[in-house]
Amino acid sequence: MNAAPLLVSFDSIEKYIEALPEKQKTEYTDTISKLFGEGLPPVASEYCLAVLFGYSMDFVFALSKHPHKFYRTFDIRNGKKTRKINAPRVALKVIQKWLGFHLANTSEFPPHVFGFVKGKSFVDAAKAHIDADWVYSVDILNFFPSISSQRVAAALIAKGYSEHGAGLISNLCCLNDALAQGSPASPVLSNLVMQDCDNKLLDIAARHNLKVTRYADDITFSGKGAKVPEFEQELNTLFQEQGLVLNEQKRFYAEKSKGQRLKVHGLLVKEDTVKLTKGYRNKIRAFKHLLNNGKVEENDIARLTGHVKFADFVAGAEKG
Repeated sequence: MNAAPLLVSFDSIEKYIEALPEKQKTEYTDTISKLFGEGLPPVASEYCLAVLFGYSMDFVFALSKHPHKFYRTFDIRNGKKTRKINAPRVALKVIQKWLGFHLANTSEFPPHVFGFVKGKSFVDAAKAHIDADWVYSVDILNFFPSISSQRVAAALIAKGYSEHGAGLISNLCCLNDALAQGSPASPVLSNLVMQDCDNKLLDIAARHNLKVTRYADDITFSGKGAKVPEFEQELNTLFQEQGLVLNEQKRFYAEKSKGQRLKVHGLLVKEDTVKLTKGYRNKIRAFKHLLNNGKVEENDIARLTGHVKFADFVAGAEKG
């Protein structure tokens, strides 16, 4: 992911601070220096951010106070389902990518968190459940939109930001008081917000001698011995306390002893590997045949090629 350097167009922290007006320099030098020293985006105030990016103060103020004016909204169809995307316009997206990139570079998450973590994938998450006797999965409903701007700001304060700086970042990355579905900063911010929940998921797993993984909104537990998970009520209580709603239509439980397929993060878990489902593998063979023989309409080439690349990635990761 490409992103602007930590100081954007400045060569050093000294030159950046020197470029600030005297009042801002006096008030925010210590804050900026501390954040920069920790590798964090040095966001202290609207004025400081404007100087950093070469934007006008009025423009940065508009971005933070009226973010709805800087998004375009559209729907993406995935089969029978439709997902609403709020895509930030260029100037706002530049800031969000910068924030997301550098926050991700300076953040460590528990080992069971695989979504939006550099060097990890959904295949790695599924592999964690190899040799399980059963799996139990839940899915958080409307994941990004269910994370409030207040929780984002609180997570950033815990990260080391001042109340004003955290509020500014939250305003720049949220829409309608929640994480924007199309913002490049939403992935890492969601992981920061979920840290308390993630620690409690690990506690539940440890108490019941289970394995757990989280890939964004998809959480899976697995264990040995054929039994229905006894921790379900603990899980329900945890998410109620976190203010998050589980999608009842996506609860999934399967036992190997009953001949049921153990499906984890979209993949089948076997004794020693993970695979795409048989139906999807058949679909990929058909797509490859159509592409190789030039029987695909131009409008569909990118979509089918994407499926093939996805399957190739899974196949390569299986062996890794």
